[in-house]
Amino acid sequence: MKKIDVTLMQNANWPLLLSLFVLLGAFCLQYCSEFANLLIRWNHQDFSYCYLVPFLFMYLIYTNRHALKSYEIQSSRLGIAVLLLSGFIYLLGKLGSIETLVYISIWLVFVGLVVLLMGVKITRALAFPLIVLAFIVPLPRFLNNLFTFKLKLVSSAVAVKMMQLKGLSVLREGNIIDLGVTQLQLVDACSGLRYVYPLLLIGLLFGYLFHRKWWERAVILLVTIPISVLSNALRIAITGYLTMEVSAKAAETFFHGFSGWLIFIISFAFLAVISGLLRLTKVRLTNEAPSKDKKDNITANSLNLDNIKTSYVWTASVLLLLFWGLDNTMAMAQLRPSRKTFDEFPTTIGEWKGERSYVRPEILKELWADDYVQIKFRHSKTGDSLLLFIPYYEYQGTRHTAHSPVSCLIGGGYAPLSRKILERKFPEPFGKAQVRQMVLQKTRLLLLSNYWFQQRGRIVVSEYLNKWYLFWDSLTKRRTDGALIRLEMVLRGDQDIKTAQSVIDTFTLELMKILPQYVPV
Repeated sequence: MKKIDVTLMQNANWPLLLSLFVLLGAFCLQYCSEFANLLIRWNHQDFSYCYLVPFLFMYLIYTNRHALKSYEIQSSRLGIAVLLLSGFIYLLGKLGSIETLVYISIWLVFVGLVVLLMGVKITRALAFPLIVLAFIVPLPRFLNNLFTFKLKLVSSAVAVKMMQLKGLSVLREGNIIDLGVTQLQLVDACSGLRYVYPLLLIGLLFGYLFHRKWWERAVILLVTIPISVLSNALRIAITGYLTMEVSAKAAETFFHGFSGWLIFIISFAFLAVISGLLRLTKVRLTNEAPSKDKKDNITANSLNLDNIKTSYVWTASVLLLLFWGLDNTMAMAQLRPSRKTFDEFPTTIGEWKGERSYVRPEILKELWADDYVQIKFRHSKTGDSLLLFIPYYEYQGTRHTAHSPVSCLIGGGYAPLSRKILERKFPEPFGKAQVRQMVLQKTRLLLLSNYWFQQRGRIVVSEYLNKWYLFWDSLTKRRTDGALIRLEMVLRGDQDIKTAQSVIDTFTLELMKILPQYVPV
């Protein structure tokens, strides 16, 4: 036994093992904290399925192990280009505070290392497992909220039709289903749609494992969204039926207990039935079956890891360390301009008098702001009231940046009715600028909201353009400080949108005269 151990140690490729060990260390150094943030996102109910993705990835590689043995390792320089792209996306995500880009760069590093170390042919053989691995990346918060909110509206509309066909008298107004005895909010009915993403993944696996034609795989993938919507509609309809015909307690027990699993089982069953019907539409060609035999026969060769070029491993390590160093160097070089704190912000602006309020600690934790002000102002003559909310950030990075108000407002149960850009003229140094106007509805209330990102002397309404300026200013100005300005006004019964907007405009002109003291230009 000792002789065998000594022989194994003598035959080991120590330069390659050392380079791989250094590569692992470089990868951990660059992405260790990012994995911690990624796990926080995975802990969200919509993305808890992500924990299974790495295991699925490894399982798919295991099932392809015989086919992989037919390939010879041929390290490719093309992997350097992929690693350079992943590094640029990493810096763009870090400096532009786009969390999703950082997670995409993690996936691209895996792809780049496979290409660099194993070669293009093996990467092609692993194409599907690598596509599945991409599901470790959660959607950005605002995109997830917008996507699921639209699906909630469709689900609730279908659910109302189901209940009406059953003879129940129900109405839907905006994001509310009126059951007569009570009201069911869409925000409560949303959680069933957390199965959209895992069902997409399952659809992808169904198509890969059980279908050969590309159009069949496309059909399986495309039907996952309507299946999720219909299943969730059934869940809402059953909840409404139990509320009206049995008891509210029975409905609540069903809604918060068994219904989630029921949706997933029904969705999975629908997908299995559609997959089975597709397979029955055409008799399989006889030459499709031997493909497994062919795959099983290729077992003589084995992947020789000694063919990995050690120089390429060192190159990959240097690139990872380079991008990690660039990120840290630029982060430490950021400037934080002096300003007045919001503790000094006035509660009287022109003819508007206000009263401060404070957000709850759990919301403040999610806000990531270094300073904020929230004041409800009331006009001394007209009686109009509006809410001013400004979170300020001394610097911005992933998990420390201004949120899009769209996510917050929709998350609060409001349904967006309109969203457009208004042209306005502000006092110097801003001049002509754009403001985003949103009109939202909750039951019979109308809410008018204006917001913009005020950052480093710019006023920006586009979330995407704001992220680009964060990246650009971090390079050219060494600054990423800024704030989100948010104004909200609930309309009175006798007010229309145009009248309410003129009220906000009047307040905004007064606000912009003092705001640069608290949000540096």
